[in-house]
Amino acid sequence: MDTEKSGEVLGASETPQQAETAVEKAAVETPVESTELEKSPAAEEATGKMAVHGQESEVVKEMEALSVTDKVAMPEGKDPTEKADADSVPGAAASQQPEESSEKKISEQQPENNPESLALQTPLAESAPEPAPEKAAESVPEIKVQTLPDSAMTQQPVDTQPPGPKEKEQAESVGELQKAMDTEAKGDSGAKPKEKEEAKPEETVVVSDASSEAEMLNTEASAEVGNVRPESEPQKEEDIVPASGSLSFAFLEQEQTKDALRISRTLVVLRGLPGSGKTFLARAIADTYKDHCTIISADDHGVKPEKPESNAESYKALDEAVVARCTDGNASSVLIVVDDTNHTQDRLARLGEIAEENNLVAIFLEPKTEWNRDLGQLTKKTKRGLEEAHLAAMKGSLEEVALPFYFGWFLLSSIQDKIKCTSMDFLKTLDTLEAFKKHLIDFSGKAEEVDLEQYFQPTGILHCTTKFCNYGKAEGAKDYAEKQAVKDSYGSIFDLSLSALFVTPRTFGARVSLTEEQLQLWPADAEKQAESVPAAASLPLGSRAHVTLGCAEGVEHVQTGVDLLEILTLQQEGQQGEQVEEMELGTLTYYGTGKWLLNLREPISAPACFSSFYGPKEPELTKKDEKKKKPKCVIL
Repeated sequence: MDTEKSGEVLGASETPQQAETAVEKAAVETPVESTELEKSPAAEEATGKMAVHGQESEVVKEMEALSVTDKVAMPEGKDPTEKADADSVPGAAASQQPEESSEKKISEQQPENNPESLALQTPLAESAPEPAPEKAAESVPEIKVQTLPDSAMTQQPVDTQPPGPKEKEQAESVGELQKAMDTEAKGDSGAKPKEKEEAKPEETVVVSDASSEAEMLNTEASAEVGNVRPESEPQKEEDIVPASGSLSFAFLEQEQTKDALRISRTLVVLRGLPGSGKTFLARAIADTYKDHCTIISADDHGVKPEKPESNAESYKALDEAVVARCTDGNASSVLIVVDDTNHTQDRLARLGEIAEENNLVAIFLEPKTEWNRDLGQLTKKTKRGLEEAHLAAMKGSLEEVALPFYFGWFLLSSIQDKIKCTSMDFLKTLDTLEAFKKHLIDFSGKAEEVDLEQYFQPTGILHCTTKFCNYGKAEGAKDYAEKQAVKDSYGSIFDLSLSALFVTPRTFGARVSLTEEQLQLWPADAEKQAESVPAAASLPLGSRAHVTLGCAEGVEHVQTGVDLLEILTLQQEGQQGEQVEEMELGTLTYYGTGKWLLNLREPISAPACFSSFYGPKEPELTKKDEKKKKPKCVIL
């Protein structure tokens, strides 16, 4: 059969090498169909046993003479009639090639030490003992092979379709048997059963490309021997990534938190030593907040954190990129991640200032990797090539600001505008009331009108402070930061309930009524710390919780909580106050000395993120400076 006809029958490509491979396939495939259909059940059983145990006996030779006559090379003296019949069958001409050539091609495709041969060994072949030749011969029943008439072979249509599953199984079963016999003919009769291949039709696929067949066998062999890669295929080195616990952050796991942050502008500030896993964490955040997140890397702006004195221009460019993202209003800039060491007070304060100026909640995160403070491990993992001495210096700065200025709930930008509008409307209404005008002296010291909107200065981003830490210097700061509830809740969203608005000559704020869950984040001694209000120690836990809406000039924000405690202690002592008027928002009551309280008819629900705040570090005052310092407010 010429190359053109072979290509038409087998669907091979036009390249010579593939055409030759297709001819070899036809030589094995076509006779298999007719031979397998002729076998009796006894013959099939004998064939399977011989393939498993690799027996070399006279029965094998008899099988070779009976069942493989039509597959192997024809002797020179064969009947011309049989040769003509063979020519009429597709692929028969290819089967008449010399036996040595066939053996050579098979051995080239599957060397003895090829991982394919080893991988196809079965537990049966490995564990079965080698039987004696004479016993094997006795166990093989008599085999009768019937030969189809010549007319049946000549009338077989040309197979122009790909072989079906059954034909594939038959072809490979007999093909493997022929290979075992060829090996036997070459003198390998002493091979052990485990060195021979077992014909497993379900694991073999007939393809026209020998290289594709080898690749598929390699894949299945890996599954058989425990996914062991051949020595010729080196295993790729896997990237070492932090353990799954390193990503245990509330804003990556809680669905309520993720839904809220996807629509509320937030600045995530990563901090930590080089090699601690910040970039890995940044990628995890970007994957969680797809289409809503932008990562700004300090490396892209030439920042070298180990040399902060020479980074002024680089940090300026980095900050400009952050500000640009905070103000562009794009959906992809809802969550902005700053990937840098941020190990100094100045850097943390600057980024916190940018967030406050643009009305964003800031979350400060450090990777939770096991080696985030291990200088020896960090020296190996960082790509900056830093020595341990450099990392030690950076570690010292990082630990100085390990704790923030304070912890608290920071109201999301979506609710801040609503609360600010509501509070300003209340101040405008209070200005116009005759009852308030009677007590103007409480605010100005004179019976003059006061513009409350101008009187109270804005306080920046609205928040409810839980614990004042002063970067670890405040009493109980470290213990609070180590509480499991604080660690687990950091970065998560809570719904605060604003139940009242209050005004004093010093402050303007909103009372927060805490739930049982929120009280877990509230310090047990928060009310007791108000030394100027001794009776506050007997108030319920969480009574001091508030949001500062404004302060008079020269008054610190901490005074807002003290003013709220004074009003609540008056209520506890039984003072009902003077109910002035029923307003649209609720009932307004006057408690004397400029204290006004509006109990809201419907509390305001304010979603807030539990986070922390970093600000500029104030210089420490000497004893002489402390004497000169005057108090900014006086409690009336």
